[in-house]
Amino acid sequence: MDFNPEMLVLARESRGHTQSSLARSVGVVQATISKAESATIPVSEELVAKLSAVLQYPTQFFSQRDAVYGFASSIFYHRRQQSLSNRTLRQLHAQVNIRRNHIKRLLRAAELDSSEGFLHLDLDDYRRNVEKIAQLVRGAWRLPPGPVRNLTEAIESNGGIVVRKDFETRKIDAISEWTEPCPPLFFVNSQPEITGDRLRYSLAHEIGHVVMHRLPTPDMEDQANRFASEFLMPAHEIKPYLFRLNIPKLAVLKAEWKVSIAALIERAFELGSLTRHQRQNLIIGLKRSTHSFREPKETDIPIENPRVLDELVELHMHDLGYSIDEISSMVAELETNFRSLYLPNSKVVNFR
Repeated sequence: MDFNPEMLVLARESRGHTQSSLARSVGVVQATISKAESATIPVSEELVAKLSAVLQYPTQFFSQRDAVYGFASSIFYHRRQQSLSNRTLRQLHAQVNIRRNHIKRLLRAAELDSSEGFLHLDLDDYRRNVEKIAQLVRGAWRLPPGPVRNLTEAIESNGGIVVRKDFETRKIDAISEWTEPCPPLFFVNSQPEITGDRLRYSLAHEIGHVVMHRLPTPDMEDQANRFASEFLMPAHEIKPYLFRLNIPKLAVLKAEWKVSIAALIERAFELGSLTRHQRQNLIIGLKRSTHSFREPKETDIPIENPRVLDELVELHMHDLGYSIDEISSMVAELETNFRSLYLPNSKVVNFR
């Protein structure tokens, strides 16, 4: 077979293995894995079969030639905590690479509009005015004034794809990338503790990244946050509501604007509707009312569910007549893994 060493690295990292742990599981010395990944030794079909069994990918996975973007590549953007380990982030990047390749193959047979609603807008062209860019994107997407009713739907209506995925950690909310001609992809954490308002803000933050940032910059996280605030809470539209604020009123505004109470407090402070002292008192009051960093459960905003990826799978399996085995082979996944990723609640054996 035409073995691709990059795919071994991808498979290993996606399963959270180091070279030494994989070597132990396969029954070889670490040097063998190291040399296989650096293409300094030929890889036998016997070794590929063992790697396939341990890493739970079909043997054809290791001969793929799709583009692989390495750890810390500038194409990846995140909303995460600094304490997230590089090892976990490396694993997530590998998984995102694999899911991107699935999506690219699924898109080949679908008549999905390109990312025509997404624009690359250079900050320098707009005098570094992040808020102006957020307004332009809202306009390009034809969003009505006021709250964005369903952000996930807005992204997918404009050519992006949102993927809910369990990141197996609460330290990262979202990962985004835009590698043309593939549409912008937004991976959001499906951990149950991550609320709908938090995910919406994370998605808006990631939209800011894919629109404004081609390369990393020192202030890009602050810029993405400013974009998210203006996109979800346009200054001239929300400011008239930001007066005489207290926690009960903020809870009402949260339900209307679908952003967290904490985000509303920060927005009110940014727009001059709160003094620093008032802001601090509201933050203290919010913490006292919740006894934690989580806002009252009764104020939770429902999770928005993406549709495009499910529709792509359905197109192949119903309209195009692919069997589960055929579509699994097309994306280079074991059938059990394909079911887990794309048909978690289905008991269908075959769509023929």
